[in-house]
Amino acid sequence: MKHYNMIIIGGATTGSYLARKIAEKGHSVLVIDQKPYDDIGNKYDIFHIAKSDFERFLLPYPEKNNDLAFEFTGGEQYSAFGHYPKANSDTIIGMHMSAYTKRMNNWAKDAGVDFLYETTFDDFHFENDKISGIKCKHKDGTGKFSSDILVDCSGIPSVARCKLPDTYGIENFKIGPKDMFYVTLRYVRYLNEKDYLTKSRGWPFYKTWEAPQADPHGAILGVGASISFETGEKVFAEFEKNIDLPEYELTHVEKGTTPYRRPPYSFVSDGFLVTGDSACLTKPHAGEGVTSSMVHMDIAIEVIDNLLKNKKPLSKENLWIINKRYYNGQGKNYASILATLVNAVSTSQKENEFFFKKDIIFSKKSFEAMAKGETISFSFKELIHIAFVLLGGIIKGQVRIKTIRALLKGLKISGMIENHYANYPEKITDYETWVQTADMLWKKCGSMADNIN
Repeated sequence: MKHYNMIIIGGATTGSYLARKIAEKGHSVLVIDQKPYDDIGNKYDIFHIAKSDFERFLLPYPEKNNDLAFEFTGGEQYSAFGHYPKANSDTIIGMHMSAYTKRMNNWAKDAGVDFLYETTFDDFHFENDKISGIKCKHKDGTGKFSSDILVDCSGIPSVARCKLPDTYGIENFKIGPKDMFYVTLRYVRYLNEKDYLTKSRGWPFYKTWEAPQADPHGAILGVGASISFETGEKVFAEFEKNIDLPEYELTHVEKGTTPYRRPPYSFVSDGFLVTGDSACLTKPHAGEGVTSSMVHMDIAIEVIDNLLKNKKPLSKENLWIINKRYYNGQGKNYASILATLVNAVSTSQKENEFFFKKDIIFSKKSFEAMAKGETISFSFKELIHIAFVLLGGIIKGQVRIKTIRALLKGLKISGMIENHYANYPEKITDYETWVQTADMLWKKCGSMADNIN
């Protein structure tokens, strides 16, 4: 049985990034993926990464006439009726997903990573009740490989995490309809030159957006919704009734899903790590998970590299610091933002318009904080101002009492959740008590799917 320091299930951007970075440290890595090489990364045509993240994570830069589709700077978020824009100035790189994923695969191979395509995870290999490798199926037969650590980067199916024994220390829940956004992308061609895009636009009330695509005369009109694609179609129909879009012709449609729920409370156990979409590591305000997962992986890479070089076992106890470090940083911020948004989206169109106009709740400050992955916090002076504005809105019939209650609930719960995650247990012995409180807080928070009418 051939041995690797790390075996990764899933060869998309997440698996490729982790594989390359671990191999750069001098460790042996095997990546398996169920798709053939030619079909790798074919979920969508286009995906985006902030230009600054290429330098931050030392990613290979896309090339013109290959995987680079476009580049644009700036965007705006609008109210439910298309008013009061909140601008941002980020530069975004759009890439052809399949071509760039192949680049990432080859980037990992250049560092010595082995890839097996058309290979599926079948089961774990255990030694002394601890994961020590995998059993897999290839078109040409079956195989077994041993490893110091097995990593699930298989995306929403979470093929390894969901197959973990109930007592193994990582939640093995399946990511179901209430835990996802169903994303529909309409690729369109605008009919008037004045409407050609130079930046993006978004309408948070409908969870819709307009972004450039590879065709300079075209755009992508996207919508994300909980529960089903049909729900998204109803939202998009309402969106088109209230927002004046440029005249366009539809060229084609793509559909996919992205996780939208809290991540597992623990990412690690004996000889095992879960990351990427399998761990629901998506940005709460955008649903995108490529670079947010890389923050998590950079922590894991440092810890795993240190353990391997010092010939220490990759046990649950030795890997536990990955949980602590992630949840004390980006993890607590994203948990807080998720809790805030779950309750903030329960507004009416009229209320959304009011909040945009008064620059509260859906404010420039809030959008800037979320884009940076920071919690949405307000000074005492700002809270007093918000209170007076909301009071005026209630008196004038522009805001409902139940909406105020939902917003206050969101702010309260998000603060409690952020504080709870900031105090993630250092010792495994304190974990179960921590989980009980976390479960109670998330139950009070609810989910985005609860707001579907």
